[in-house]
Amino acid sequence: MKPQTLAKGDSVIILSPSGKVNEERIKKSADVLRNWGLKVRFANHAFSSHFKLAGTDQQRLSDLQEALNDKDLKAIFCARGGYGLVRIIDKIDFTGFLKNPKWIVGFSDVTVLHNELNKLGVASLHAPMPNSYESTPEIAMNSLHKALFNVDYQFESPFSKEEIVGGNLAIIYSLLGTNSDLDTNGKVLLIEDIGEFAYNIDRMLHALKKAGKFDNLKGLLVGHFTDTKDDGFGYSVREIIGNCTNEYSFPIYFDVPIGHVNDNRAIVLGA
Repeated sequence: MKPQTLAKGDSVIILSPSGKVNEERIKKSADVLRNWGLKVRFANHAFSSHFKLAGTDQQRLSDLQEALNDKDLKAIFCARGGYGLVRIIDKIDFTGFLKNPKWIVGFSDVTVLHNELNKLGVASLHAPMPNSYESTPEIAMNSLHKALFNVDYQFESPFSKEEIVGGNLAIIYSLLGTNSDLDTNGKVLLIEDIGEFAYNIDRMLHALKKAGKFDNLKGLLVGHFTDTKDDGFGYSVREIIGNCTNEYSFPIYFDVPIGHVNDNRAIVLGA
C-alpha cells in the first residue's frame, strides 16, 4: 500500500526520533518544504536533547506516535538518523496510521522504521533528511520532490517492477532474529553504510547469508559505503560483496546513488 501523493497545501511534520539535531539547520531546511507549497510544523520535542538522543525515549515516542495518529498530516520527515529508533519501535501503535497512512521519509537509523512499515505492507521513502538538505544537490532533492508529488515516480534502476527493501546494513544486521527482522524473500535488497571497517562489512553480509536473506533474493542494490576503514583485511567492499554472493544468480548493481553521500536519491521501499 502506497500513501497518497502530496499536493500543495498539505500539512507535514518534522520530528527527531533518533539523534539530536541542530535547530537552526533543521528550520532552514523546513523552508525548502515550504517552497514546495507544504505547511510545515515541528514536533513538540523536535529540538530536545538527552545526551546523544533528541530527547528521552518517551519524548521521541510521544512525538512519533502523535504524528502517526494525526489524520491531517500527509508526511512525516525524520530530521536525521544517528541512533534511537530501536529503543522505541516496540512501543509504537500503528493502528491509527494504518487507517490513514502517510509517507515516512528518512534513511540511516530510520531503517528500523522502514523495516517495520514493510512488515505492515506500507511503502515508505528512503531519502534525504532535513539535517542534510543544505548539502544535498538539486538532482537528489528533485528526486525527493518527485517521489512525494508524483504517483508514478520510480527510482532509476533495473528493478522498477520489484519490491525493494532494506537500507542501512548495520541496522539490518542488528535486527536479525528480532521481531523487526527484514523479510527479503522474493524482493530486492538495498544496502548502504558509513564508517565501517571492511572486516565488519564482511561479517554483517555473512550473517545475512547465514540467516537466509540471499536465498530467494531478486537482486541487490549496493549504495555507497562511505568512509570504509581497512585495518589490513585486504578486500574492497565490491570484493567482499562478490565473495559473499558468488554462489547466487541474482543481479547486483553497484554505485547506486543512495546512502551517506550528498547525492542521496529518493527510493520507494516496500509495496
